[in-house]
Amino acid sequence: MESPAVQREVIEAARPSEEIRRTGLFNQMKNYLGRCVIAVGLLLAGTSTFTSQAPSVEGQVKAGFLYNFAQFIQWPNQAFADRDMPFTMCVIGDPFEGVLEKTVERETANGRRITVRHLGSADNLRGCHLLYVAKLEAKRGTEFLTAANRIFASEGLPILTVGDSEDFINIGGMIRFTETGNRVRFEINPDAAERVSLRLSANLLRVAEIVRPR
Repeated sequence: MESPAVQREVIEAARPSEEIRRTGLFNQMKNYLGRCVIAVGLLLAGTSTFTSQAPSVEGQVKAGFLYNFAQFIQWPNQAFADRDMPFTMCVIGDPFEGVLEKTVERETANGRRITVRHLGSADNLRGCHLLYVAKLEAKRGTEFLTAANRIFASEGLPILTVGDSEDFINIGGMIRFTETGNRVRFEINPDAAERVSLRLSANLLRVAEIVRPR
């Protein structure tokens, strides 16, 4: 049986601000949250212990944001080897417990199917279009950001970098998740994205907190 308390927690964690409601991002997130609530109900069916068997609310919300980042950011043509190359999300440290794969299943980004890869080494970063560095792997953030910069410098292939650690923007990351109360928000350093030829939607910038390295 579905737990109304868990459903409310999922929705509250990503409840949009008034600014988000005035942009296309709100409709995208609203559709995603609808899927989240359904997924939570299915996960709860037949189990009485949500926390031990279901993905975290935070993971569900962040998976939705990663999907939407792919919709509201434009990668240059050279980022893709050919027309059939998928849009690849790469993850180091996995807080999603399969939710990210379910979120992007049968979805596309600019007409390209979306795939998810889990990385153990920065040597495997080639072919990624978006990199998420989870909290548990924050200490390896510099290693992966350096590898991403090296790939752009040598091959002109940009990688959107997203993370959680407090110093993520300061070490060169582009987007950092933050938590305000029980809500997930995000900061963007647009300069870092523009340096690698990523074009950020004005709607995305409008709902983010714009920051620069200190």
